[in-house]
Amino acid sequence: MTDQRDDPDVRPDASSTDASSTDGPATDDPDRRLASAAVRRSDERVRHSDPTVRARLRRRRRRTNRIYAGIGAALALALVGYIALYFLPVFSVREVSVVGTRTIPTEAVTERAAVDPGTPLLQVDTHAVARRVAGIPRVDQVTVARDYPSGLRIDLIERTALVVVEVEGTPHLVDAEGIDFGPGEPPPGTPLLTVGEEAAARLPAVVRDLAGVFAEVRGTAGQEIAEVEVETPASIVLTLADGRVVEWGAAGRDHEKAVALQMVLEQPGQVWNVSNPALPASR
Repeated sequence: MTDQRDDPDVRPDASSTDASSTDGPATDDPDRRLASAAVRRSDERVRHSDPTVRARLRRRRRRTNRIYAGIGAALALALVGYIALYFLPVFSVREVSVVGTRTIPTEAVTERAAVDPGTPLLQVDTHAVARRVAGIPRVDQVTVARDYPSGLRIDLIERTALVVVEVEGTPHLVDAEGIDFGPGEPPPGTPLLTVGEEAAARLPAVVRDLAGVFAEVRGTAGQEIAEVEVETPASIVLTLADGRVVEWGAAGRDHEKAVALQMVLEQPGQVWNVSNPALPASR
């Protein structure tokens, strides 16, 4: 008998090759895919017939149902709470508190807020209330918050006068942003500002420049300012609390000028020019 393994002309049987391929990876043959799916379904039925598997699936379903039930109860409770807050009088406005006023009467703030007592808190438009209160000229910043169960809180910051400007004989207060917030009694130590026509046309920008100048004169040179005259934006003249006069020039290089001012004020003199901080001069 001839040994086929030694005969190079003898090839493996095709049927044996096909049989081995059926046990290999997935194929594109539709019949084989259907047969594989049928086997998987059969395995699934057999697995689900196991009492241990069925018990585990029941526990999983009960746990899932409990989770959904809890979520539903929480949503229902939140909805009931929202409705209660929105409509029930127990959560309505009974008090409006105002915090942060110094010169503005509290009654003026509550009147401008225009919130009717008894209004449910959730029906109060806090942004609209804040906009109305911000319309008071002396108010710089304002926030409005609900204070449960029955309060509304208005926190505000008043504008601070940087200078006083005479307008038709009446002193007006102007803050560091150059905003004129109306007539009033200036705080002690607030400088009086006098401006020329050119500077008056650019008053907000001039005052913003003065804010930086004042900060350096007070902080670096340690001097208080009684008056300031600005004929043009390039000619700032300061009168110190002790009566000495400082010709500052234009705003800019303010720290250098303040350092020069600190040094020259130790020398005799009544009028000092520090517009060029490298060469301060007196006259």
